[in-house]
Amino acid sequence: AGSVVVEGIPLAVNGMSWMDHEFGSGDLAEGLVGWDWVSLQLENEYDIMAYGLRRADGTFDPASSGTLVGPNGSSTSLSLEEIRVSVQGYWTSPVSGARYPNQWTLVIPSEGVELKISPRLANQELVTRRSTGVTYWEGAVDVTGLWKGRDLHGQGYVELTGYAEPYSPSR
Repeated sequence: AGSVVVEGIPLAVNGMSWMDHEFGSGDLAEGLVGWDWVSLQLENEYDIMAYGLRRADGTFDPASSGTLVGPNGSSTSLSLEEIRVSVQGYWTSPVSGARYPNQWTLVIPSEGVELKISPRLANQELVTRRSTGVTYWEGAVDVTGLWKGRDLHGQGYVELTGYAEPYSPSR
């Protein structure tokens, strides 16, 4: 919560954010074409971050993983085997022709988590020919589902690279 001043008028604001601490070289290992990344903020004050480093055949590299962050800030690392993500639908871009996943279920059996993730808008593709040269899907999502048998809602953000063409930061 806080305030901003617009044309001399202070306005009260509040919102939610996350710190995205990325690390690494920016280059994908040989055989990888992109990644699927999700960050979810849930109404029970838990956050889930998961990413899959994707191979050309659609399978995920074993280095893929996730993190469950509790209301008190404690974190639990989750291996690829502990997170199940399945695609429930697709959207095809009229601009790039890329076919992106756009509906998912995310299950963490050890935590009793079963979530449905849906984009707020189907078309959240970024075509950055004049800047980074990378075409990717990145946008806001809504979350519904169950946590240990109780209804749950939330929001989040998804990033999908390597669907229009294999990811390369040097384009």
